Amino acid sequence: MIRKLCTYTAPNPTRRAIFDFDKLIRSIYTLRYLRDPQLERNVHRSQNRIESYHQLRAAISKVGGKKELTGRTDIELEISNQCARLIANAIIYYNSAILSKLLTKFEANGNAKALALITQMSPTAWRHILLNGHYTFQGDGKLIDLDSLVAGL
Repeated sequence: MIRKLCTYTAPNPTRRAIFDFDKLIRSIYTLRYLRDPQLERNVHRSQNRIESYHQLRAAISKVGGKKELTGRTDIELEISNQCARLIANAIIYYNSAILSKLLTKFEANGNAKALALITQMSPTAWRHILLNGHYTFQGDGKLIDLDSLVAGL
């Protein structure tokens, strides 16, 4: 439907009405944003999360000294992009699992100071992960023991 409306010429009354309605919706949102400090904080928090994800993706793409996706064809570039997404998602999952276990541990202990710190940590952090390291993957089915890892923290 939108595609059809966009093919209409600019003076078309239906197209003008839809575009004016869109401007109205955006204006209402902008006014809510300016009036509501909580909405502003939520928007900034969301933007910060997106930016930290982009920084993680940039760090992953720079591994090996490169600053761009590797590949010559569209398929190779897509594979490179999807591999970088997989690595980013694995890092986020790993961090989220650790933070979740830490949260459970400190809630059980009643450690309010540690709980306050954990709530400010981001699962997109990667500075504790050596991206240029040498990794050995074993196919023996062993899982990472997060409980023993968290016990040492």
